[in-house]
Amino acid sequence: MKKTLLLGAIVLSPIAFIKPAAAEPMVLQLSAANMLAQTHSHAIILNITGTYQQLAGTLNYDLAANTCHVDVTFQVNSLQLPNALVRSQTMSQGFLDPAEYPTTVFTGDCQNNGTQLVGNLTLRGQTHPFTMAITYVKSGDQVTSIHTEGSLNRYDWGLTGLTMTVGKVIRVTNDISLNGQPPAPPPAS
Repeated sequence: MKKTLLLGAIVLSPIAFIKPAAAEPMVLQLSAANMLAQTHSHAIILNITGTYQQLAGTLNYDLAANTCHVDVTFQVNSLQLPNALVRSQTMSQGFLDPAEYPTTVFTGDCQNNGTQLVGNLTLRGQTHPFTMAITYVKSGDQVTSIHTEGSLNRYDWGLTGLTMTVGKVIRVTNDISLNGQPPAPPPAS
């Protein structure tokens, strides 16, 4: 009996020292089904949220290494807005002008130990550096989504119309689902 237990311990002991494999780098094809991309602005007395209905891109990420690369293109004309009046003003020549500038593009990388997404935003034909803070949303110990948030001065990108009605700062949020569930903003804290 002692020999059997000793033999079992010798055979099984290497398993106790095997370390779990490091998380593999992952690639996620981005679409509106797994990425909620929104803009938030203030117009006179109300806040306006726009939601992109058409987008495509790729997220390469390694959560264990705190690294990522994202490249995503948004179809400007797909920006869903609260009503027809807001939409007509937002899509006008002095603002987003999708007839002339049909896409908005962001390309960036995780930096600062995975706490920032740093890259370039091309909006209305102008490309400028753009940085967003990253929040990892967890369920238990598992990261289920990534939330990014940043703000831009719209005048830097040539969004010069509607000066008397829309504030100069536009907040950009993105929620990327990693678990197959529909994307959603993180719960309010």
